[in-house]
Amino acid sequence: MMRVLLLALTALALSACATTQSGPGPTGPGSPGLAWTEIEIAEGACYGFCPIYTITVTPDDRYTLNGERFTRHDGQTSGRLEAGSFQRLAAILQAHGAAALPADITMNNPAACGRTMMSDLPDFRLGLTGPAGRQDIVWYPGCADSPYREALSQIRDQVRVAYQYETLIVPKR
Repeated sequence: MMRVLLLALTALALSACATTQSGPGPTGPGSPGLAWTEIEIAEGACYGFCPIYTITVTPDDRYTLNGERFTRHDGQTSGRLEAGSFQRLAAILQAHGAAALPADITMNNPAACGRTMMSDLPDFRLGLTGPAGRQDIVWYPGCADSPYREALSQIRDQVRVAYQYETLIVPKR
């Protein structure tokens, strides 16, 4: 009887130590194991000479770049980024909670944009494709007091380094 009680107490203690995961599993949105199959980043027009482009990166570190205007190369180009670039992009997006961001952080959505707005800045767009489909996020940096501004500013600045913005996109000076 004592042995049965001891086994029951041990099982109870072990179950109390076990952790359970609520919400999406290891490949669900916002989780560390998110399995994106494609990351698309685009920047739009501004009042001036801002690069207008879309770059799509896949897990094998290949990219397709469509340079629309004010880019190093106009039109479509493709190639391979440095090994591990896709993983670095995914880690940046995960670190800043990209999967939990609202789809529309523009002047069309005052709740996400805030009250203070500036004009003539290029928009920044993310397209995150995974097993569950595609998530699109549009951010207008002119949303000056958006609660998402800091995270998106960091995402934009850090992903540019990861996909070699200065080398692939910015025109030669």
